[in-house]
Amino acid sequence: MSAVDPTLPLRETFWNIPLPAIVFVYVGGFIALGLFGWRMWQRVALWRAGVPEDRFGDWGIRTLNLLREGLFQTRILTQRLPGVMHALLLWGFLVLLLGTILATIDWEITRLLFDWRLLKGEFYLAYEAALDGFGLLLLIALGIASWRRYVKRPARLSHDHRFAEALTILFVLALSGFVMEAARLAVVQPAWAPWSFAGWTLAQAFLALGLTEPVLRGIHLWVWLGHALLTFVFIARIPTSYFQHMVATPLNIFFAKLTPRGELRKIDNLEEQETFGVSRFEQFSWKRRLDFDACTECGRCHDICCAQRSGAVLDPKQVIVKLKRYMHEGGGRTIEGKALHGDVISADELWGCTTCGACLEVCPARIDIVDTLVDLRRHLALEHGEFPPGAAHTLHNIQRLGNPWGMDPADRLSWAAGLDVPLMEPGKPVQYLYWVGCSAAFDQRNHHIARSMVKILRAANISFGVMAEERCHAEVGRRLGEEYLFQTAAEENAANMKQYTFDRILVHCPHCMNTIRHEYPQFDATYEVVHHTTLIADLLARKTIAPKLAQQEQIALHDPCYLGRHNGEYEAPRAVLAAVGNATTVE
Repeated sequence: MSAVDPTLPLRETFWNIPLPAIVFVYVGGFIALGLFGWRMWQRVALWRAGVPEDRFGDWGIRTLNLLREGLFQTRILTQRLPGVMHALLLWGFLVLLLGTILATIDWEITRLLFDWRLLKGEFYLAYEAALDGFGLLLLIALGIASWRRYVKRPARLSHDHRFAEALTILFVLALSGFVMEAARLAVVQPAWAPWSFAGWTLAQAFLALGLTEPVLRGIHLWVWLGHALLTFVFIARIPTSYFQHMVATPLNIFFAKLTPRGELRKIDNLEEQETFGVSRFEQFSWKRRLDFDACTECGRCHDICCAQRSGAVLDPKQVIVKLKRYMHEGGGRTIEGKALHGDVISADELWGCTTCGACLEVCPARIDIVDTLVDLRRHLALEHGEFPPGAAHTLHNIQRLGNPWGMDPADRLSWAAGLDVPLMEPGKPVQYLYWVGCSAAFDQRNHHIARSMVKILRAANISFGVMAEERCHAEVGRRLGEEYLFQTAAEENAANMKQYTFDRILVHCPHCMNTIRHEYPQFDATYEVVHHTTLIADLLARKTIAPKLAQQEQIALHDPCYLGRHNGEYEAPRAVLAAVGNATTVE
């Protein structure tokens, strides 16, 4: 080993540590890593025992999602205090972990193999300052987390021992690191000690208390041993404790659903299936199992769920938590005598979901809560014929008469009386197939919407037609689990649309838009679907039309879930109202 300049800032690895303690660290470290690997393999095997599901490909998009949401915490930071708290926890932990890795490389690789020290000079000083800074941020974040969970105690957070244990372990690890550093700096007192500003400040406190060198060395050694032992316990317990989300959540973000949020999976070869949906745990896919373990129990879905706010029994957080506990209690298999339906998840919980997608938008772990609920519903709907009160009558009306109200199909075009609305004809191309939808067609309160749209299309000189064969797309059936009704309606509508030639489909209802845009391609019917606000906003921007209210009016604007959350269209409705004279918008 070449001589070292005593004035050169250099990391003092294993200062004050006797050989038996060094051996203890290496042996303990290998044991801890071995236990971590073995237990993690068991956890992965539990996930892989699920039904296959294709979540591969698009590696670039998945990697960007992981960096954006996993590393930079973009979803977490949408809520200020808990977002900043968790970001500081993550970044503090990662920087300290990186510091440990660099120290290992410096001592075990570059020193031994190349007789060269990585942690020296200005880089070492920056390294020390960064570790102290992020270590302090970690302690601050742990203080905020403890205050929120055990003092403020919001309803969405659990307060059991798992979280207290996790916070305590991280706090002791971070604090003991500063104590070790302070004891060393108080004894050695290198010229560059102030770069380790937190440890140096604590070292001054130790000296002010009159602690002698033997005492400081004793504190350093015993705290170092305790810190090492707790680190080994922490590493070994990651796969079997609350800390396992450190692995499961980033994986879940990476393998998140990349298809449109509003698209539900099609049951292929429906007539040939022997079972439908999920009634036994073995029927969950590997990705659903990963979902359950990825849940951090942050409760954001609980706070935003409209069913929860309205007093329904559904709590999306508790659904996932109960499924997670069931998975581990049964080792990934169905527990005989404890059915998923009834004993774990009640029918009222399943029917409480409106599939609005609010939980999907806020979940930092990207858990497919809606898809899981729909899979559980499919079992009740298709194998037992069970539906929430009133739904069976609505679905029967859609099946028998093609609309949810049970109105006479012959009246579907009654809204157009006196307008001479053109019907679609084979071989006669138009720019837009105008999909009116059941609400505008049958609900007299909404007739004016369709009639006004016809006037706008004619004022803009846009060719269009309506389809005489139009019937309800039965989207509500799919979301209630009645996949058979949905597929029957989708196949009928798709076959009818294929008779005609048009450039785009124009819709009012966001559910119609979502279904035809994202789910009809499953039936070989892929079209560009435009919401009426998008078309009107474009016409206004090009000054093709220039409407103005006769007098000043205040208009309340509400974003439909299937227009905003599921399809990302927020600007068009606002652009329309902003362009219309005498209109004041209230969000």
